[in-house]
Amino acid sequence: MMVAPVLTLVAMLIAADPLAEAKQAFAESRYGEAERLALQAEQPPRLGAALYLVGLARFRAGRPAEALEAFDAAGRAEDAPARAPWSFNRGACLYKLERFAEAEQAFLEATADESLARIAWVNAGFAALDAGAPERAARWAERARPGASEQEAALVEELLSLVASEQGRGEDAEAAEDEAYRQGLAAFDAGRFEEARAFFLQAARRDPTSGRALLMAGASAYRMGEREEARVDITSALALLLEPRDRQTALDYLDRLSFGLRANGRGLWGSVEAGLGFDSNVFQVGVAARDVSGASSDVPTASAFVEAGLGFLAHLRLSDVVFLDLSYGGTQRAYTLSSAQDYSLQLHRATVAVEWEAPHRIRLGASTWGDAFFTGLSDFRGLQASVSGSAWLALDESERTSTRLDVSFTHKIGLGSEFSYLSGQRLDAMLSQELRFQALVMTAWYRYREDRIGTLVQAVSGETTDTTQEYVIPYAWAGHAAGASARLVLCARFDAGLDAEAEWRNYLSDSYLRVLAADGSVEEWGHRRREDFRFVLVPSVSARLSKHLRLSARYELLVNTSNVDTRLADSAGTCTAPDFVCHRYDYTNGNYQKHVLMLELGATW
Repeated sequence: MMVAPVLTLVAMLIAADPLAEAKQAFAESRYGEAERLALQAEQPPRLGAALYLVGLARFRAGRPAEALEAFDAAGRAEDAPARAPWSFNRGACLYKLERFAEAEQAFLEATADESLARIAWVNAGFAALDAGAPERAARWAERARPGASEQEAALVEELLSLVASEQGRGEDAEAAEDEAYRQGLAAFDAGRFEEARAFFLQAARRDPTSGRALLMAGASAYRMGEREEARVDITSALALLLEPRDRQTALDYLDRLSFGLRANGRGLWGSVEAGLGFDSNVFQVGVAARDVSGASSDVPTASAFVEAGLGFLAHLRLSDVVFLDLSYGGTQRAYTLSSAQDYSLQLHRATVAVEWEAPHRIRLGASTWGDAFFTGLSDFRGLQASVSGSAWLALDESERTSTRLDVSFTHKIGLGSEFSYLSGQRLDAMLSQELRFQALVMTAWYRYREDRIGTLVQAVSGETTDTTQEYVIPYAWAGHAAGASARLVLCARFDAGLDAEAEWRNYLSDSYLRVLAADGSVEEWGHRRREDFRFVLVPSVSARLSKHLRLSARYELLVNTSNVDTRLADSAGTCTAPDFVCHRYDYTNGNYQKHVLMLELGATW
């Protein structure tokens, strides 16, 4: 309710000839003419007085916004009007513009002038009342009472009467709001979330300044799976009055309703895992792709393995819109077959990631991480180290979909001369689209990758004793990949996943066999630009055994097809001097399959 206070403008009748006609027009209520004449007189040394009269005329003409502009300009002039009357008239304009808190402050400044004090206290009270602060309005009314004239005393009593009426309505509304809120809590605790939401919204309508009812309405919507409504209610609650504990609860709910780093919430976590598995093709491993060139077909490539890992993770909220993750993870896979133990792999990774929730449901993020790989068991040694950085832009178009663009760069270093060919850089660019349902999340993606690492020169046994032969094996490649993943929550304890990926790799230079004859001549046989197609399929299931324990099973299938393979047949006439483009001179068998089965038990705290 807007209550009209006494808005008697305080005119400054300063004797000044250039303004005499303007003042006369103002006194005769010819406000348009008074404004025009005052604007004509708007020049030093009476600039402030002229602008002040412009403001008076505009206010009386029903233009409070323009009047406020003129008063503010007058206050900046060298001959600025006296502070108390100027503040009083600014307060009148602000009140008319329904900027009640500012109007209250302006009227309070005007109380410095004893001649204006009581009417200024009254007007400050009316402004406070309309700003929703009846207690403050009553306090200003009491300040106006001593020494008030009969007319001023009547205004004080009118203000106090309005304050009492407003407080009575407020108490009734508060009682009704409390009752609706209590009924909402009872329904919420009983799991009747739709009913609870209706009560909480009713309580919010009865007290629009309280955020707790909207918070619980949002919590009810969240329990019903209505994410959009929950987000609107909780965001609105955060803009209102909330106790510190309720504010933290609201932020926690928004974390659950968000995507990206924020969805992880806040806190510290640790984990340990241990598992058993079987690998059908140990010699094809991830980071180094160490092919066994020239290996005979009877060399066993399958082995069981044991794997263990640990991890630490910290989710931090730097502000309401900036989130930070710090993590470390380490794993060790050890093969049981003696001939495969040198392919056992240990990985350490430390990561820092930060994400900003920008307006319009946009997220901007960046991360950096370092990797260190080690290989072998009895001959444990460094394999490769790398430092990476990435940036991403994500758009959450709705509660169902998100689109994300990632770009990353990695600098790799092969550890020791044995693995120097693993040094180089990697560039990735990925575009992904996520689709979410209540129990199912699906993601489709495309990736371009350039892996510009080095070339391995590997000596082999020559066909004759008077030659030396060595394979020249480039590992740099560029490729396109596309894939999809799905995560399905089967019930409270069980979930399943499926990942699929197809990748086309084109190596950036030729592999060949270099032949050095006894007379010092060099020939290069079997030049071939390698091209691979890789298909990966990974189904998985997991079961939550308790609050801290989870059992998971995973199967990995890798199918690689290549034009580099010693077992491929040659076309007639190709395996002839001087180039000898023969598959029997290829450095590896690039067509293979890899099957991995693993059962793992993990604990988190």
